[in-house]
Amino acid sequence: MKSRLYSNNMLFIIPSWGDLLGYPTLGKYVHHYVSKIQSDLILFFSCLDSTITIEKSSEFESEPRTLHYLFGLGYYYTKFELQSGRYITDNRQLTGLILSDFVYDHMATSKNITLEDDPDVIIGNKLVKVPIELSNKSTTQKTFIKGALMRNLFIPYKDIFLEFMKTIKNPGSYQLENGHILLSTHRDHFNKILISTYMMEDKRKTFMN
Repeated sequence: MKSRLYSNNMLFIIPSWGDLLGYPTLGKYVHHYVSKIQSDLILFFSCLDSTITIEKSSEFESEPRTLHYLFGLGYYYTKFELQSGRYITDNRQLTGLILSDFVYDHMATSKNITLEDDPDVIIGNKLVKVPIELSNKSTTQKTFIKGALMRNLFIPYKDIFLEFMKTIKNPGSYQLENGHILLSTHRDHFNKILISTYMMEDKRKTFMN
């Protein structure tokens, strides 16, 4: 198994994590069952990425598996309804995403909601990926990209973006020196948040609900 980290300065957005995964489970929150998910947005500033191929571990696997890792600063926002009728809003800080080959391809080939023909730019119904640096784009391209982001993301999710920016500015957020917080689609840890063993104990407890 070989891997290499590559620089990848992107704004990476998944409009609905549950929709991307096909809503495998609604889950529980503090021992209460969730009846409906209203919003589950992921905002992620990616700075590094890596692709790892894992060799077959048994004869039951038809081919090697590929995992895509994104590292940076992210924010997982969700609003959902419990069976009791109570609405809950919650968020989680993220420092990485683990995406299986199937999920990654599913995002990249999802239906575009814009007409921009640029391999560096994806604005689709399951994924938004835009370079943070736009200096190499023409004025027309930059105007188009900024307009598409404003209409499809910044206006409908304004408050969430502002909370994300506030979280990034907080010196107590993320604590990368203690390890990573990864949202995973790896088949052994599907739809789970993985926390480094080096994270502080009180940080781990906030993810146990």
